[in-house]
Amino acid sequence: MAPGDGAVHRLRRLDYAWRLVATGLAFAALSLGGFLMAVTVIPLYRRAASDPVLRARRAQRLVRASFRLYIFMLQYLGVIELKLVGAKRLHACRGNVVVANHPTLLDIVLIMSLVPDAQCVVKHQLWRHPLLGPLVRAAGYIRNDQNPESLIEACKTALAAGANLIIFPEGTRSVPGRPLRLQRGFAHIAALSGADVQLLSITCEPITLIKGEKWYVIPARRPTFTVEVGEQVRTKDFFDQPSRARAVRRLVSYLEGYYVGKLQHG
Repeated sequence: MAPGDGAVHRLRRLDYAWRLVATGLAFAALSLGGFLMAVTVIPLYRRAASDPVLRARRAQRLVRASFRLYIFMLQYLGVIELKLVGAKRLHACRGNVVVANHPTLLDIVLIMSLVPDAQCVVKHQLWRHPLLGPLVRAAGYIRNDQNPESLIEACKTALAAGANLIIFPEGTRSVPGRPLRLQRGFAHIAALSGADVQLLSITCEPITLIKGEKWYVIPARRPTFTVEVGEQVRTKDFFDQPSRARAVRRLVSYLEGYYVGKLQHG
């Protein structure tokens, strides 16, 4: 072993141990902090508004602010590094379907910290979660176990009110090494609402928090998350023909090509 290698090795071990502890603290803070915010801060923040839509919108903005603080905490603790590309494009984002690939567990927190007036479709299990459930319900997020007509109508209402609807069209987290396949639900929502589609891409190097992996399985070095705000797709360019099913397939195919190219070549 060359002189100095032992010191470098010890520093790497200390860095790994610190990131492991900080990751555990961060996950605990996310769940417990969400619960405490839902039962204390959000009720006070919402009380000033009598309109239920306005109350939900205020809660959503508070969630965004808390997620921005959370991401800052992760960077400050050295758990992650974050690079943003084109984030200023989101300042004027209103009433769009925001789609992104989904490589890690942290993706939704990252996106909701960036996107203004974010609305999202959440799993019904999260709606009933003992800690995060109160926060999800207070913010008025859309449950995914509604019948299709009610779900689409709720999405259309949110988009018409100017909210940005976040959707992961893969339906679940990506599995490294497997081809990216998009479900068509987001395209049907865009077609029926007339909303444009804002593209985001997320990469993480080295990869962490993937599907089926425990939170404590962290990489040997600090992961860098890169979020790139891409083009805004004009849906009317795809839905200018009588067959909505064919237009939906065209849009899905276009986005699959976009993400395959983006994730392979950056």
